[in-house]
Amino acid sequence: MRWDPRGCGVTPVSLPARTLAPCYSADLRPAAGSLVSAVGCTVLLTAPALRGSRAVAWEYRVGSEEGVILTYGFRHPPNVSRLYENRATFNESNLSLQVVLQRGDSRLYRLRAQEEATAWFHLHVVEPLSPPQIVGNSLVKAGGNTKLVCSVVHGTADTYWWKKNGELLVGNERIQFVENTTLFILRVSISDSGYYTCVVSNAVSQNETSFLLKVHHSTNVVLPVVMTCVIIGLIAGVFVWCQRREKENSCDNCW
Repeated sequence: MRWDPRGCGVTPVSLPARTLAPCYSADLRPAAGSLVSAVGCTVLLTAPALRGSRAVAWEYRVGSEEGVILTYGFRHPPNVSRLYENRATFNESNLSLQVVLQRGDSRLYRLRAQEEATAWFHLHVVEPLSPPQIVGNSLVKAGGNTKLVCSVVHGTADTYWWKKNGELLVGNERIQFVENTTLFILRVSISDSGYYTCVVSNAVSQNETSFLLKVHHSTNVVLPVVMTCVIIGLIAGVFVWCQRREKENSCDNCW
C-alpha cells in the first residue's frame, strides 16, 4: 500500500487490465478498477511498480474465498496453481499476467508484494451468445393466431428484438411481444408472410437468426390437394383400362 498525503491511511495502487485482440469484446481499451470480457478471450493484467517486489503473487478473491494464481520469486520459475495451469502466462520482466478466460473467472484480482499490494480489480467474464433458435409454425392459415419463440442455447442474452424482412418490427394491437422472447401475431393475414429475425445481444456479442413465415388461405391448400387426387385417380383408371385391354387381346389370340 502507498501513503495517502491527503490524510491518514493508505491508497491502494490501481491495477489496469485490457482484453487482447482478436476477441469477442468490442472495447479493447485498458480499464482500471473493472473490465468486462468474454469466455475464450485473453486478458492482460498489467503490473504497476511495487515496493519490495522481489517476490510477488497474483491472487484472486470470490466472496470470502481467496486463492493464489501464481507465486514468483526472482531466480525461481513462477509456480502456477492448477486452476490456471496451461492458460496463465507470466512475464518475469514486468510481472504482468495474461489469462485465457473460462466460465467462472468472474473474480477480483490483485498483485501482492512483500510490502505492498494493488487494489482489487473486478473482472466480469461473459459467455458469447450462440445463434438463437426460433420455434413456431412456418405455414399458418389466414385469420388465426400464431407465435414465434426465440431462445439462446449458449450464453445469456441481455436484450432481444425482432425484425421483419430486415426492418425493425414494432408492436401494435396485432403484433405483441412477451418479454421480447416471444412474438405473437393475432388475426394473421397474407401480408404477414415474410422473414422474421430474432436479434440477441449481451455485453460481448450479438447474434441473430431468421425464420420464414408463410400465410395461406384455406382454398389455396384444398385446391392442390383436390387436383392431386383427381390426377392420381385418372392415372389409376388408365392403368386399369390398359390391363383389361391386354387381357382381352391375349384371349383373342387364344382362339
